[in-house]
Amino acid sequence: MRKLLFCFIFAASCLIAASLCLAAGDTRDHPSCPLCGMDRQTYAHSRMLFQYDDGSSLGTCSIHCAAMELALNRHKTFRALYAADYTAKKLIDAKKAVWVIGGSKAGVMTGRAKWAFEKLSDAEGFTRQYGGQIASFDDVMNATFRDMYDDIKLIQQKRARHAASLQDTKDHPECKYCGMKRAQFAFSRMLIKYDKGPATGTCSIHCSSIDLALSTDRMPEVILVGDHTTKRLIDAERAVWVIGGKKMGVMSIKGKWAFENKEDALAFTRENGGQISSFDEAMKVTFEDMYEILK
Repeated sequence: MRKLLFCFIFAASCLIAASLCLAAGDTRDHPSCPLCGMDRQTYAHSRMLFQYDDGSSLGTCSIHCAAMELALNRHKTFRALYAADYTAKKLIDAKKAVWVIGGSKAGVMTGRAKWAFEKLSDAEGFTRQYGGQIASFDDVMNATFRDMYDDIKLIQQKRARHAASLQDTKDHPECKYCGMKRAQFAFSRMLIKYDKGPATGTCSIHCSSIDLALSTDRMPEVILVGDHTTKRLIDAERAVWVIGGKKMGVMSIKGKWAFENKEDALAFTRENGGQISSFDEAMKVTFEDMYEILK
């Protein structure tokens, strides 16, 4: 009896270890989605993983790209298909998962979101907060293919807008003060247009504060900042700012992030902490932090 119990415990431990290795290793083995190129660690909450009968595997960013993979490689059979639990971000059996279709939370690569949960209670809690409908794997795959054409058009439109929104990084590729590539910091970059003289492109509010301090002979006509979520330039003085939180800032120990929509700012604080604030307050804190950074 004792031997049988030992064997059971050993087998259970092996299963748990295998599950942990899978969860930890899939984003290392498949860092980017081969269909769209997006970083799978960034989309750990929506990523999926195929394990094929021939021993190969493939990781995608979302169920949208997973559906594309199924269509492209319909001749291949998979022995396992995993989806990320939205709450825990660990990989779970996609077919056994409780899925939620729709709701107010923006989806990944789709206009109508699709999220997987290991526990029904987590899925129900999500729908109470964001809306959406509880669904099965077959339901969500049918919905994914049904939405495919609309999603393709949506993605193309977003990419066109994104390309247009990053034009300033071509005009001002590097931060005037620190030399960092502004396109790499599109989520924190700033652009100051003055009443006279050239505009100044910076990587962050830190470097913009230096520019404003050195340009007291000019009046800024507009101060623009990258929306942390969309990376689109928005009016910095009208933006909703988040100060602090666990996310490291750019050229700053204390993060300062701008959002066009208060809902996005609140969602950021729920995940990362920080305080909702204004541009004026963000500028004051930037100067307060400056000596600490220079040290």
